[in-house]
Parts: sequence; structure tokens; C-alpha cells
Amino acid sequence: MKLFNVTNNLSVEKQKMLEWQMFYENIQRSKLLAKIVILFEVFLIIMNISSSEKFLNIYVILYITLLFIATVVLLFALRFEKGDIYDEARYKKYQKGLFLLVFLFLLWGSVVTLVDQLGYGHIMAFVVNVMCVSVLLNTSYKLFFWLYTIPTAVLVVGLPFFQASSEVLIGHYVNLSVFLFFCWLVSRMLYMGYYRNFYNKVLLEEMNEELAFNIDENVQINRRLEQANEQLKQLTLIDELSKIPNRRGLYEYIHKYLSLADSERCLSIIMIDIDYFKQYNDLYGHVEGDKVIQSVAQQLNASIDRTSSLAVRYGGEEFIVAAFDMKEAEAYQLAERIRLAVEEMKIPHELSPISSYLSISLGLATNYLADEGEIELLIQKADQALYEAKKNGRNLVEVSEKMN
Repeated sequence: MKLFNVTNNLSVEKQKMLEWQMFYENIQRSKLLAKIVILFEVFLIIMNISSSEKFLNIYVILYITLLFIATVVLLFALRFEKGDIYDEARYKKYQKGLFLLVFLFLLWGSVVTLVDQLGYGHIMAFVVNVMCVSVLLNTSYKLFFWLYTIPTAVLVVGLPFFQASSEVLIGHYVNLSVFLFFCWLVSRMLYMGYYRNFYNKVLLEEMNEELAFNIDENVQINRRLEQANEQLKQLTLIDELSKIPNRRGLYEYIHKYLSLADSERCLSIIMIDIDYFKQYNDLYGHVEGDKVIQSVAQQLNASIDRTSSLAVRYGGEEFIVAAFDMKEAEAYQLAERIRLAVEEMKIPHELSPISSYLSISLGLATNYLADEGEIELLIQKADQALYEAKKNGRNLVEVSEKMN
């Protein structure tokens, strides 16, 4: 039957914790039992002294003995609570002490029951003591056996010497056998209940820990996925060669900037084209051409205020600088600074008909934007201005007419 079998699925550490908790609870219950016994024995001592001609009779002596045992149990429990309950050496010492005191309590019940045979003829004292220990204390079946064997043996062996009636004696033996079996059964059920509650608690804690670990792991995985997605998103917004934003990054930037505005925002678009870049590639090769793209991109980033401006590779050798909240005159000055900065890089360009060094042409368009739908029109205006710059000799800045 599962009721009587304990499958020890606990680890050594958990098993030790179970024993410690069970012992601590037994200490608490022993303390409660000791207080009750002390009050009850004091009452019985007073009653016996007041109703007996002799100040000391056998029962008073026995009651005083139990009063002493109960007092020792109470002091024992109080002393245990003051120390470290998880100290293993201390735990073993007090476990033996409690075992001895409970044993004396049961042995006292056997002695009183034998004395009762001379007068009352019942076995109530032993029955009450055994019942208290069985119900109040959590004990394994092995501990139950060792606790009850000697007190029961004393009673069984001593009964014929104190009880003259064979019929009463047989009745006592039968009653004791049945009673001890049921006490063992109750003790076993209580112990099993305590064990299962502890085991279920351990399982629940382990499941909660595993669940918390899985949740934490999922949170970390989701966080890494979010970071990866953000990195992937950033990669889609960054030009691989120049390492500055691409065309998609430009629209994302303008969208965010406009979404923060409560009213129209002034936007300047500077369209930039490297002069005679095809000829440069033909002469120096595509590897050197890629280096030029990278150098110009770095120079653009160095020339702008990146808190309100953005340099973008728009495609091929074309770049755009988008600058918010900048007047047209200020935007023109920025475009001129960029043009001069690229020229001062002094990158040789032998096939350029306008300069010995690499140069750029720029077209500027500035206007207030109410919504994103006007961005394309502003870029077209800047592109038209760039076309005019190329037509007028290159290596210069041209400004577009105002949008309506």
C-alpha cells in the first residue's frame, strides 16, 4: 500500500532539510506538550496533597517526577531555539536528547499504569502518553519502534505482578495490542502526510525555479532577438561601403524628425555628386574608386553637426546632406564648407578637366515641410540645382528656387 511506503526521491541535501524541519517542529510540539503537562501535574499534585492524609504518597511522587521531566523538556526546547538549528553537530546532540526525554515520558506512563493496577486497574496513563506522542510527534517507523519497545516491554512484563485478575490481564493485553497498532498507524499516516507535503513543496519550488529560469532564459533570448533585429534594421539603413546611412536611412531619419514636430520644419537638402567619377574609376580602378567613396563619406560626416544633420550615400557617387532648422544662407555656407573640405583632401584626379584634384558639385534646396509627401519634391529641387551646378562648370554650389 502506498500509505505505508515512502519512495525516497529526495536528494541528500533535501532529505537532511526534511529531518531538520521535522525535528524543529517536534521541538515546538514538545514545548507545547510540556506546558500542558506542567499545568496538569501541578493541579494533580495539589489535588492529591489536599485529599490525602499523607503529604507524600506514591502518586504525588510520580506526579512530581513527570513534572520534572516536563520542565526539563520545556527548558530543553527553549535552549534549542536560541542556537543555530541548522548546525549539524548541535542537531544530532539535541535529537538524542529529545529522544531520551520522550522515552522517559513513555516509561513514566508504564510505571504509573503498573501502580494503577493496585487500585484502579486501568491502563489509561500509558494509553494517554502513547497517544500524545503518536499524534504530536512526527516519527519514522524505526524511531517509533525504538521509542515504544522498552516502555511497552516494561508494562507487558510487569502487568502479571501487579494485576491479580487473569481476565483483566488478558483484556489489557488485547487492548494494548489493538491500541499500539492504531497508534503506530496514526503515527505512520502523520509522518507520511508530513513527508508528502514536504516533497510536494520541494517539487513545487523546483518547478518554480525551473519556470523562473525558463522565463529568464526566454527574456534573454527575446532581448538578444530584439538586439539582433535592431542590428539587422540598422544594417538595412547603413550603406555597406561608405558606412553612412543609405537612401532608406535618409527617409527614416526625416520621418522621425518630422514626427517629433508640432508644426512645419525647415529642411535643407544638399545633393552632392563627385565630379568625373567614372573617369576616376577608369584611370585608378574600382578599388581606388571605393576608397574615394569612403573618404568623401567620412569628410561629409566630419563637416556636419550630426545632432540636426545627416550625411547619406544616395547611390553610386551621389550623396545627400539633410539639415533641419537651418536657414538657406546657413545651408549654403555648409555646402561651401563641404565643397572646400573635399577639395582640400587633395585626392589626385588626372582626368578631371576642371581640377588636378577630386572635386564635387552641390545642389541646394530649402523649404518648410508640413508632411513627408513633400520630401521627394524637395529632393527633386536639389537634384535640379545639382544639374545646374554641373552645367555651370562643376566644383560649385547652386541653389534651387523656392518651392510654392
